[in-house]
Amino acid sequence: MEQEIRNAVGLGSPELVIESKPKPTVTIYDFGALLSKHEPPKKQK
Repeated sequence: MEQEIRNAVGLGSPELVIESKPKPTVTIYDFGALLSKHEPPKKQK
């Protein structure tokens, strides 16, 4: 029973480790920078 819970949560499953290894090519910060580049500034006061 405990093993099933751990698998459901992601503990003890190798998949979680594999997923966290490759870094995403576009991070959330890059995405924000892209948005702010292409989006006209809305608040200019």
